[in-house]
Amino acid sequence: MNPWLDGLTVLTSEWRLTLPILLGAFASQALIVLFLESFFGDRLAASERLALAVGGWTLPLLLLSLLWYFTGWNGLFWILPAALILLLLFRLRTDLKPAVRLPSLFLVLFLFLSLPLRLAYASRTALPLYFDSAQHYLVIKTILLENPSILWNWLSASYYHFGFHFLAAFIAAGTGAEIARVMLILGQVILLLIPFSVFFIVRHETNSEAAGGFALLLAAFGWYMPAHAVNWGKYPALMSAGMLAWLWGMTLIVFRQRSAFSRAKRRTLYLVLAVCAALTVLTHSRSLIVLGIVILASAMSAWLEQCSRRWMHAALFVTAAVVIWLGWLASRQSLLTLLFDPYLVKGISITALVLLLFAFAWMAFPRFTFVCLTSIALLLGSLFLPPTILSVGRGWTLLDRPFVEMILFLPLSVLGGLGLAGLEKRLHGRFLWRAAIILLAAGWVVVRAVFGYDLYPSDCCVIVGNDDVTAMDWMAKQLPPEAHIGIASTQLNVLPNEILEGDVGADAGVWITPLTGRAATLIPFNVDFSQPAALDSLCRAGISHLFIGERGQTFDRSLLDLRPEWYRPLLSMPETTVYEVAGCDK
Repeated sequence: MNPWLDGLTVLTSEWRLTLPILLGAFASQALIVLFLESFFGDRLAASERLALAVGGWTLPLLLLSLLWYFTGWNGLFWILPAALILLLLFRLRTDLKPAVRLPSLFLVLFLFLSLPLRLAYASRTALPLYFDSAQHYLVIKTILLENPSILWNWLSASYYHFGFHFLAAFIAAGTGAEIARVMLILGQVILLLIPFSVFFIVRHETNSEAAGGFALLLAAFGWYMPAHAVNWGKYPALMSAGMLAWLWGMTLIVFRQRSAFSRAKRRTLYLVLAVCAALTVLTHSRSLIVLGIVILASAMSAWLEQCSRRWMHAALFVTAAVVIWLGWLASRQSLLTLLFDPYLVKGISITALVLLLFAFAWMAFPRFTFVCLTSIALLLGSLFLPPTILSVGRGWTLLDRPFVEMILFLPLSVLGGLGLAGLEKRLHGRFLWRAAIILLAAGWVVVRAVFGYDLYPSDCCVIVGNDDVTAMDWMAKQLPPEAHIGIASTQLNVLPNEILEGDVGADAGVWITPLTGRAATLIPFNVDFSQPAALDSLCRAGISHLFIGERGQTFDRSLLDLRPEWYRPLLSMPETTVYEVAGCDK
């Protein structure tokens, strides 16, 4: 098993998809570089411009995808990126020399070395994992139908995370690639480029390239989050995490340097921030909560900075106590205990390293350290606070456990970078000591990643097997279009109050509608089909077939076989079976 070789295989064998995605990302980054140069000039270091451009690549492409949807012109995918690349080569010819400075070279090397590692994920699965992915597939397919009324029905009924889907549909339309492969590869490219915004935040705050690089490593490979979220099909949340990090960094430089701009330029920058915030919320609605958390934490920090140092210290201890208390509360609930698995179980050594560096972060950068710690406290608190107006009768909380679990890496990575920069300051003038500590800290993250970081799909979330794929193909060809298929379901529970959020697909049956176009209805996986009541409910619902998948929580085949006069197997394979419901005619 060689991730680099597997990733290079994906890169070369699917170049008709990977190359356009990378080309689009590069063109988007070129546009951001031009924007940063025109507004900030030399006030940003070359590595900062590069990192901010790389981290924000989804935003221009998402805007372009919305334009594509409302114009229907597939040529947008190719013509505009090509024009931007030509403009970049013409406009930035004199900027090639600074781009080869060591920090920028490090970022470029990190990018190209990490790319095959991330793409290795797509070499081991034909379909994205978990039940969420099937829903994403169906939304993207709906967008490609170019029927606004259908899309509006989705929006008004139950679904609202559309940013990722517009971008994926845009790429699928421009390249002609299969939707599932677009989702898999686009998801890995998004994951690859998120850490660059973290580099920018730390580099700009500390003026330390080493601290920025360390934060980059932490965000990329320090913990198994956010990468594991791909196994849950959390593509919109993952994309929004990258956009949130970019928006955080961009907001820093806009407000800190706003006095250097004319009123017209300030208004333009504020408009850019507002549009990017709207796109982030379009990508995942709960990003609005995270934006509010960061704004509140920043406002509290700014107010405390105007008070005495004693007030700042007191606020730090109170906030730390709140974090510990909320962590204790979460640990007492079996569902929320999973929140700490990436950080206090499997990633405990990396989190311990960040905690060791925390004191140095506080001494050197108290304001920004307080922002990070307060953000962690508010993220944890959001797991217990219901938005009463929006959640009447549903028991929701502001954020759910999986979202908080995957977003915590952001403040932790920034804290780690701040801590290393603070330690650098303490060791000022002692070059060898400073270099040794930087190498040890970064080396430990790399060693942990080499021996403990999983780059491939997790078995926990695979619900589609080889027999399932064969069965889907058979159903698409053999079953009538009006076939109505019953599929296994289970109940979803990710809220701390243990209120169930509803039924979700429990096996590969969730892919039947997206891949075959046949209607599917969720049925609890533990239904006893040998009972007349079960048959009666199937007949009343108009269900003509039942699907038993290879993996996940499937129907009990033995119960169906007890009633051969009711359920007739049409397709029988070692792990997957399709039954016809024949008992309704008797």
